[in-house]
Amino acid sequence: MTDDQLIKGCIRNDRRCQNKLYEKYFPLMSSIVIRYCNDEAEVLYKLNGGFLKVLQNMKKYNNQYSIATWIRNVMINHLIDEYRKEKKYITHVHVTAYEDFNVPVDYNIGESNIHEKDLLVMLRKLPHLTQKIFNLFAIDGYKHREISDYLGIPEGTSKWHVNDARKRLKVMLERQIQAEKRLAKLK
Repeated sequence: MTDDQLIKGCIRNDRRCQNKLYEKYFPLMSSIVIRYCNDEAEVLYKLNGGFLKVLQNMKKYNNQYSIATWIRNVMINHLIDEYRKEKKYITHVHVTAYEDFNVPVDYNIGESNIHEKDLLVMLRKLPHLTQKIFNLFAIDGYKHREISDYLGIPEGTSKWHVNDARKRLKVMLERQIQAEKRLAKLK
């Protein structure tokens, strides 16, 4: 079944087409949602909520962009909306000074054997808001001004969170690489 047939079927509320669309774009949608959530139950909840929004807004889809791009944007906007709902429960962000972040690096972190799963684990270790903002900026390509508008935070706060995430991830990567070097010496 082509994407056009799936789209038309979803607009008609054809359950078979909706299921096929879900199956086809599940890897894309889940890869987005996983980066923003900390546990499996939250991933499934937000993934299903985002897919519901995709189905509810399918009539608004125009073929100016690919359906995958459109679904990605709907999913990210859904996650932003969910964050706004949760925001009232976030009382404060604890900021800590990190003196050990200025350690010089004598190797290229990009050339190490970091796997996607390892990076995802590291992202999940970031504070929740820092993780969301880093995902929006570094992975999904939003500008600080857009993040500021979406999340209702000052632009400088967005920049701070991205910088903080980079510093924390750098330390985590350095530690992992050092651990791998120690393991290699033992072998």
